[in-house]
Amino acid sequence: MENSIEYVFPSESLAYRFLNTVKHVDAEGLKVKYGRSDRYVFVRYRYALGAFDATLSRLDDLARELEGEEAS
Repeated sequence: MENSIEYVFPSESLAYRFLNTVKHVDAEGLKVKYGRSDRYVFVRYRYALGAFDATLSRLDDLARELEGEEAS
């Protein structure tokens, strides 16, 4: 099962830092790219089956550290 989420940041530089950090997260089928603009980052990955998957929580925490939030 796939999950996708988009985050928005107050600046392009913070979005870029998030994008480059997330590229190294260990998640199956991970795809990271800019979203609607250079302040948005789109993330897609597959849930780990048979175990608790904390990927979304890690992404949320990292985005919050960089002043980002889930885009509406």
